[in-house]
Amino acid sequence: MQRVSSNLTLFLKLFLPTVWIVFFTTFGTMLFIIDEYKLPFLTSPYFKYPYILFFVLFLTLLYFTFIQLKRVEMDGQFYYVSNYMKTFRLVYDDIEKVDKMKLGPLMWVTYKLKAKGSFGKKITFLANNQLYNMFMNDHPEIAKLLDGKSVA
Repeated sequence: MQRVSSNLTLFLKLFLPTVWIVFFTTFGTMLFIIDEYKLPFLTSPYFKYPYILFFVLFLTLLYFTFIQLKRVEMDGQFYYVSNYMKTFRLVYDDIEKVDKMKLGPLMWVTYKLKAKGSFGKKITFLANNQLYNMFMNDHPEIAKLLDGKSVA
């Protein structure tokens, strides 16, 4: 079994959202409970309401991108998907479509499944290009299978 996910996955999925949510929720709470005479600019409606909009939009962006990331490991017969709490073994034949987007030394990969699984109908992970390509070179039958379903 070989890991193909980037080590950055743990940081982007758990650390970044946790720190961002704690800091900006605390800051937003402070905007509404602090005396408006002490910080007139920060407590004005011209700052508070755009801040709330920014907070909700960025929280939504975090949820639909980084929080959805999974850790993926592969072997000759199965691939293993983990959300760092649960791990599931899945078969390559269940993959309907593969979307890839290169991001320098990383690759944003989405496996769209034929049927809904334990993590839903999509498995999204941030692959390390070197590890992913090394695995595909070592397992040409899987590379051929997934390239036939690849969009990008």
